[in-house]
This record gives sequence, C-alpha cells and structure tokens, in this order.
Amino acid sequence: MSKKILAAVLVLANVLSLASCSMFTNPTFPEDDDPDDTTAASSSTKDEIYDKIDKISKALAASDYERFKEFSEECRDLERAMPSISEKDKDNYLAPKVNDSWKVKHMIAETITYEIDDDSYNGGFWGSKCSVDVTYSYKDYHEVVGKREEFLGPADFNTLLYDVEKTIDTKITLIFTKVGDEYKLYNPAEFISLYNYENLETLKFMRNCFDMVKKVYMTGPGWDEATESYTDVNEFTIVFELDERAKDYVWTYIYRVSEELTPEWNHLFTSTRITVESPTEIRITYKQEENFKTGYYCFIIYDPQSESLMGMEYDVYNTKDGSMPTTTESTAETTK
Repeated sequence: MSKKILAAVLVLANVLSLASCSMFTNPTFPEDDDPDDTTAASSSTKDEIYDKIDKISKALAASDYERFKEFSEECRDLERAMPSISEKDKDNYLAPKVNDSWKVKHMIAETITYEIDDDSYNGGFWGSKCSVDVTYSYKDYHEVVGKREEFLGPADFNTLLYDVEKTIDTKITLIFTKVGDEYKLYNPAEFISLYNYENLETLKFMRNCFDMVKKVYMTGPGWDEATESYTDVNEFTIVFELDERAKDYVWTYIYRVSEELTPEWNHLFTSTRITVESPTEIRITYKQEENFKTGYYCFIIYDPQSESLMGMEYDVYNTKDGSMPTTTESTAETTK
C-alpha cells in the first residue's frame, strides 16, 4: 500500500513539474507589475520611454497641456497650474489670465530643462510598467524679483532672468504604464510642483518707458514759457527729464517734428532709431536753415517697443507777418 502511495506522489510531482515548465514556455502577462522589479525591458521600450519624456518635457516648458496629455493620463490640477498663454490670448490684453504676473510665470516655465538618471531606469518585470528618475530644473527667478522696484513690463523681467545661472531642481520618479500598444505617464500630478512660483503677484510693472519721465518741456532761443511758444526761430529743443530708474535701461526711440495742419499734418522730420544707454535725460534739437513759419507744431518721441509716444505741442510766431504770442495752457501730451 505504501509503495502505491509513493508512486502516486511521484506521478503528481512529475505532472506539476511539466505544468511549471509549460507556464514559462507559454507565459501570460500579469495584470500588474512591481515597479521595483529589476528585470530590464528591451532597448526599444527604453527608447520609447525616453522619447516620451522628451516630448512631455517640451510640453511642460511650453505650458501646453493639450500637447502634454497626448502622452499622459489626465490631470486637471496640472492643467490649472500651467501658466499657459494661447496664440489667441497673446494679442488679447483683456484675457483674464494674460496679465503681467501670468506672463512672467510663463517665461519662468519656458526655462524648464530635464536630465534623465539612466542608472535609475527600471523596465519592470514584463515591461508593462516602467519607471525612471528625472531631474527637472528651471531658473531661480528669486534672483530677479528683488532687482527692481518696478519692471518695464514682463520682457524686462525676462531679460534679467536670462542671465541667471542658479536653478531650482526637482527630482521626479516618472512611472509609465502600457495602455494598449503605447506607454503613458501614470503620475502627471508630480509636475504641479514645477509651477509653484511664489510672490509674483506682488511685482510692479510700468506701463512703458515714459513712466520714468519726470518732466518734459521745450527750451532754447526764442522760447517763451509763459505763452508756450517760439518766436522767430529756426530750431526747436525738447527735453525729457528722467528719474533714477532710467539708468537701468537702454532707451530706443524715434523722434518726429510736425506742423499740425488740416486735413493732414506736415511731417518736417522723422529720425531713424536712436539708442541711448542709461540716460538721465533726453535732449533733442531739430534745426533747419530758415525760420519756421507761423503755425501750430508738435515735437514727439516714439517708443517702438510699447508703441507709445510722448511730446509737446506749441505755437510758432514770426514778427515779419505780424503774428503775436498769447498766453495758453500747458500743451504737454502723452499717448500711452
């Protein structure tokens, strides 16, 4: 009896052994893999994961959620955190999110870069779940925040940010799972931390460079401050007194002298672009051979960057034709 029992046990052992071999020659993939499993995936899988990381990272730097979600699970919290600016919003200054601090956040995000820790790559047991450590960096905007009391728009902030070398670094373990025939990012919420920029709502911005003008006035031979007019002159001089902030900037402007006629103005002169570094004032003289005829004139400078202008309007008289100046109110004008 004992021999028969022993024989039955041996037969059962052989059956189990064959079944075990059969399982490994005809494998079935488990529904879930351990992401800590050290079995390496194929090189093609790794290449696919790294390609996805590159595309994801470019979408993060562009704050482009629509592009990002092509390679990831949905994450509405990340979408809300991204300082995205659509092509339509770039020209729509009334768009609710297109304010100066939002633009600065977008500019900081554009500095996002990444570095993959190749040694950390884990292909999972069957390659259906892979993970890898990636260090994301963006420029330390704190280095810029304290440099100005007021910035000349977001572009001014961005110019200073460009020279910052220090970065804020965040290591994130990215997990990819296979969905159908492709891999998708499993944990997109980890990226929300890349957009946690603090204290930017308190930044102050000038409307344009003319916010740095303390005073604008006409001067020179034949100028009468009381009547704000010139008499018997062949030259005009305009002066823009600038405050201390102006020394931090390079000014680029165009100036124009015009006679205000109806129905069209007579533009006497329009300069080419003039660039001045760290000015304390802008003083411009326009001169011609003969005296200016009696009329109403303007002398303006134009800022191409902000598309704004500032200048003076004034009268010109000639004693030869009997014209005489009369007292008038200030004619200084700014268009912004």
